[in-house]
Amino acid sequence: MRIADASVWINLIATERAHVILSATSVPLRITDVALAELERGRSKGRQAADEMAGLLHMGLTEVVALAAEDEALFLSLVSGAAAETLDDGEAATLACAYRLGAGALIDERKATQIAAKRFETLTVLSTVDLLLSPEVRSACGEDLGDVLFAALTGARMCVPDHHADEIVRVVGAERAMRCHSLPARVRRPAG
Repeated sequence: MRIADASVWINLIATERAHVILSATSVPLRITDVALAELERGRSKGRQAADEMAGLLHMGLTEVVALAAEDEALFLSLVSGAAAETLDDGEAATLACAYRLGAGALIDERKATQIAAKRFETLTVLSTVDLLLSPEVRSACGEDLGDVLFAALTGARMCVPDHHADEIVRVVGAERAMRCHSLPARVRRPAG
């Protein structure tokens, strides 16, 4: 099992192929109750992710994992302290639940992945891009993978780890990549 933060779910929903992606992955993807609440709060700002998430839950393509009482101390240690060393509630809940359950975590924010690497040496932390570029998802999306990635990049401003930037440009195409402002500037420049 893998537990994904709200931003990952927003990226997957933006692809308009979340059901295909979730069906293709051999490792079930879950959301914490805290991250789900973050999506719910987006409704007041006109965001649709909570509605789409409700559909994925209803179809049985994912499930909610509750932040348990035994997660409280770890959760609080991740949200309390100096700003440079703390996470938002959804990221903290994702890491705390994944750690307790021995699951992997999907988180896109650089600060959260750096904190996870320091605090949880044995925890596998992946990004949305890692999932979308996996052999299973590549196979399920086929020739549409470029469209899937482009939708996440433009619809959700998906973060792209620098080590994946060149491959994303290759799959999306250089012309479309120039319109993806969440890609590093070095790969958005026109060739030549």
